Amino acid sequence: MGQSLEKHGEKDSFQLSQLRKKKLLCEFNTFFDINKDGVITLSDFHSVRERICKLNGWKPGSDKYDKTEELFRDIWESLKEQADSNHDNKITQEEWIRMWEQINEAESQGKINKFPHWLTSYLWYRFNMYDRTCDGIVDVEEFCYVLESFGIPERQSRQCFVIMTQNETKPLNFDYFCKLAGEYYRSDDPGALGNFITGRLAF
Repeated sequence: MGQSLEKHGEKDSFQLSQLRKKKLLCEFNTFFDINKDGVITLSDFHSVRERICKLNGWKPGSDKYDKTEELFRDIWESLKEQADSNHDNKITQEEWIRMWEQINEAESQGKINKFPHWLTSYLWYRFNMYDRTCDGIVDVEEFCYVLESFGIPERQSRQCFVIMTQNETKPLNFDYFCKLAGEYYRSDDPGALGNFITGRLAF
């Protein structure tokens, strides 16, 4: 882990473009704010952990279940430390965007060149969530199956998979997944392949 951030047509200002704000809020609303109350809390992390464990058949007390619980606790604590500016154990959409502006500013000043700790762990979890057969490669069926549980229509996620894997000629392994994620979080290019990593065709 410890994936590097790549610059993708960044502006001189740390302010985020409207496209990037839309992508980041899509991520917030789809994968983090599970109960749709407008904030991210520990309860959301519990909900998504239970959903993923159920999808994979990992029962309470099993090694996979316990490791997932530990991972989610670590991600939440790291994310909260960076984003929860008023220390109320909730992360609002405004705090979420402000955090990304701060990351953008730090990277533009050369202070960081890697994903934050919580995001590195989160991407590892996201990839393994998709890679249900544990073969190191996410295929289209795995991608669509998992995204459907987050409310993404199968037809739409299938189109996204074909686009970002260049008609399934580019294997979706962890390194390529992180490259796509870098484009999703950092790029202002509407045509960047990483924009399709959440199964959404437009923002």
